[in-house]
Amino acid sequence: MSQLYYRRTDSSSYRDRIPLRIVRAESELSPLEKAYLGAVEKGDYASVKQALEEAEIYFKININCIDPLGRTALLIAIENENLEIIELLLSFGVYVGDALLHAIRKEVVGAVELLLNHKKPSGGMQVPPILLDKQFSDFTPDITPVILAAHTNNYEIIKLLVQKGVSMPQPHEVRCNCVECVSSSDVDSLRHSRSRLNIYKALSSPSLIALSSEDPFLTAFRLSWELQELSKVENEFKSEYEELSQQCKQFAKNLLDQTRSSRELEMILNYRDDSNLLEEEGNSDLARLKLAIKYHQKEVSMAPVSLGDTFELHRLELSSPVEHCSR
Repeated sequence: MSQLYYRRTDSSSYRDRIPLRIVRAESELSPLEKAYLGAVEKGDYASVKQALEEAEIYFKININCIDPLGRTALLIAIENENLEIIELLLSFGVYVGDALLHAIRKEVVGAVELLLNHKKPSGGMQVPPILLDKQFSDFTPDITPVILAAHTNNYEIIKLLVQKGVSMPQPHEVRCNCVECVSSSDVDSLRHSRSRLNIYKALSSPSLIALSSEDPFLTAFRLSWELQELSKVENEFKSEYEELSQQCKQFAKNLLDQTRSSRELEMILNYRDDSNLLEEEGNSDLARLKLAIKYHQKEVSMAPVSLGDTFELHRLELSSPVEHCSR
């Protein structure tokens, strides 16, 4: 095994040693660049501004230089949640790259807002090649800002993104034969499956459902059922899909727990798409409760019910939720 690391030599002094050398050398920082990144780390606004101004005149430092940890000045400022430094760096046109994703992962709401409102400068800039190489990115290509925000379930960040008009990719079926799916699966089937999981994980975010769904109960019911079915065919991520399915069920249950009176509970359990039915007095159709049973939503269907009158639910088939109970 050690032969993979060093060449054999007859010298006894090296026979039991493994010599090491750097095979992926990093670009060396100049003293001025070290001082610049250090000022960003410390939050020294005046020194950072001076360095940026001098860089525009003398070109002695690269404002997009990276430290030994692969961080630019902007990423350092995001990690430290220093909004003043972030705004300053953006005003001087630093390279943004994956900064928005880093800000979302760190859940720095202020930084996300600054980056969303930032207009990318025109013209070229000096950017280290490693920052342009997607191979060295911390995020896979399928991770978009809204997907990552939904993974963190940060309500404020998801709201900012939705207000900007972002969209979520539609997950394809497991055995989809479209060109995109076939090509992606041929290249890396595991990554293709994980990409689908990432989308469903985002769609299952309680904050995303609450913000973007007109009928969060129905959305949670359908997602829970779909995720449970996926757990039966996506063996690599069976437990993940089961967990997401349970998360959707719990979300619907938590929504129901927010009712403040028996009247509110009655309106929810009897809700139909035709809102006029709610105006009918004494309507005890329980359409939404029946729908919960159809989708195997035990947490919701077992919720305490007090409608003033005693009633008994009809037996419902639990085999398939495709046909909604419309009676």
